Amino acid sequence: METLQRKMAGHGILMIFSTLIAGLVLWAKLLGGWEVRPGKIVKFDVPGTDEGWARAHTGPALNGMMVIAAASVMPHTGLPAKTAKRLGWIVVADGWANVLFYFASNFTENRSLSFGPNKHGKQNIFSTIGLLPAYVFGVLVTIAMPIIGWKALKNNTATNKILEKI
Repeated sequence: METLQRKMAGHGILMIFSTLIAGLVLWAKLLGGWEVRPGKIVKFDVPGTDEGWARAHTGPALNGMMVIAAASVMPHTGLPAKTAKRLGWIVVADGWANVLFYFASNFTENRSLSFGPNKHGKQNIFSTIGLLPAYVFGVLVTIAMPIIGWKALKNNTATNKILEKI
C-alpha cells in the first residue's frame, strides 16, 4: 500500500507541476511571445485562448490534489491490495486524462467538449485527444472515488486512527 501511495502522490505532484508549464504558455499567450531582454519581445502565436490557458494553469492543480487526497486516504480504507491498486490507478489515470483535456482543448475550436462540432466551433484530432480519456476515466472515477470514500468511512480501524489524531 505504501508503494501505491507514494506513486499516486508523485503523479499528483507532477500534475500540479503541469500547471507551471501551462502558466508559462499563458504568459507567452498574453504577451504574444517571450521577452528576451527588457523591451525586446520575440513574437510568436500561441494557439488557444487566454481563458483556455488560464484554465490549464489552474485546473490540473485540483486534479493533482484529488490524486494526493485519494492516496492519503487509501491505507485507511481496508480495501484488499489488488482492489486498492486498481482504484488508485483509476484516480491517477483520471487526473492525467483531465490534464490532457486542459491542454488539448487549447488546440481545437470545440474546446474538446465533444467529438464533433459544437457551438464553440469545429472538431479536430485534439477534440478526441482531449475528450476521450477524460470521458472514459471520468466515468470510472465516479465509481472509484465513492468506493474509496465509503470504505474509508466504514473501516472502523481507519476511523479510530483518524479520531486518535484529532
